[in-house]
Amino acid sequence: MKLYKLDLLTLLISLFIFSGCQNTDSIGLDVDPTTDIAGTFIDTVTVRSTTVREDSIVTNVLSQYPLGYFNDPILGKTSANIALSLTMVNSATTFGTAPALDSAVLVLHYGDEFYGDSTSKIQIEVRQLAEPLNKSKSYYNQTGFNVNSAVIGNQLVTIRRKDSVKVKEIITGKPDVVKTRAPQIRIPLNASFINNNFIKAAATNFSTQPLFMKFIKGLHLKVNEAQSSGAGGIAFLNLADSSRLDIYYKSTTGTTIDTVKVSFPILNASEPVAAQFTHDYTGTNVQAQLNNPNTQYDFTYVQGLAGLRTKIKFPHLNKLKELGNITINKAELIVSVVGGTDNYKPSPRLIMYTTDIASQRQFIPDFGTNPGIALPDLDFGGFYDVKNKRYKFVVTTFLQDILKGKSKQYDTFIAPVSIPYTRQSGPVPSGTTASRSVLGSGKSGVTYKMKLNIFYSRIN
Repeated sequence: MKLYKLDLLTLLISLFIFSGCQNTDSIGLDVDPTTDIAGTFIDTVTVRSTTVREDSIVTNVLSQYPLGYFNDPILGKTSANIALSLTMVNSATTFGTAPALDSAVLVLHYGDEFYGDSTSKIQIEVRQLAEPLNKSKSYYNQTGFNVNSAVIGNQLVTIRRKDSVKVKEIITGKPDVVKTRAPQIRIPLNASFINNNFIKAAATNFSTQPLFMKFIKGLHLKVNEAQSSGAGGIAFLNLADSSRLDIYYKSTTGTTIDTVKVSFPILNASEPVAAQFTHDYTGTNVQAQLNNPNTQYDFTYVQGLAGLRTKIKFPHLNKLKELGNITINKAELIVSVVGGTDNYKPSPRLIMYTTDIASQRQFIPDFGTNPGIALPDLDFGGFYDVKNKRYKFVVTTFLQDILKGKSKQYDTFIAPVSIPYTRQSGPVPSGTTASRSVLGSGKSGVTYKMKLNIFYSRIN
């Protein structure tokens, strides 16, 4: 409630100022420090913006995992593949007497995002890992996996995150039934692989989870671009609690032959799961910007999956001190999406952070964790405004602290995150969204100019 009252007061002051304000010249150019203005609105503060590569990210702690390829007409190619472990539900798993394989299917439940062309047909291939994932190792997004060459399962799919599926369920001792289940990808696995590694494998391989991991090693998922069609897309999968390998086999008990199902869950909290994702900007304007970081372009880029972020500077901000003793009533950074670049939806959410003297990432105070200063998510901003095609960030305390000498301006960045993101995660690169946005830069004269709006008052 305290923050709400302060924000309301700021709004009233801002409206009063705006009704009689003047639009001053660019800070750092022609601001007249002798002008006695009780309240002023400025929207011409110099903003410089640059596209830079994002840092790599550890992928074995993700809340959801990316799989796919996407050929973006603006940003180039993105690809993502997954290495995963299987878990035994019970120790000493057995397959009964004289088991005969019926079928096996890898069940992959969706996460909360698909980014790309939803009409594309994507060929997913499954292979066996050549070595198990190491629980004590950090797998970064650029880390490759040791994978066997043989394809042990494949399926051509169109991503349908909202379409339920019909699945035949096995009921021991009773007829099978068809049930409606949550949206999922189902990939049949090769009978020879299942027989050799499960049905006919030595029982000692299933006596404990460590022995099982050592024997089975794990699975690898990758999209075969040559066998896919369309621009593609990146689908996020829930590999925390509902995805699994289901094996159906016939077991004989006395004179009765029954169909049995045994499941091997994918539980990333128990056994490791990791992802590799890469970006190829060859031949794009993105590559030109990365090669010429000192050039000011008309637009910049942000991209998830540890792709791109936009670096921001306010080089002449301290010129505001020439106005005397002032207080910033409210400051907002307005970032517009460049027209014609939203053929794929812009990132639904961006965050803003800065670096410190040690080049470590820190939230700006308006979006920090100090309850006396930090704003709630919706008040701070960063969510995409579909109507106005822009993002808005409240940076009042951030700028005030710089002007008062409480903090120094280092590098400031904006970058995409998933909608469920919480600031307790810290300002780390995102591996849980593949979204991107093309943003107007701070360059003078551009149509979709990045602006810093400041309402300030002089204190006599």
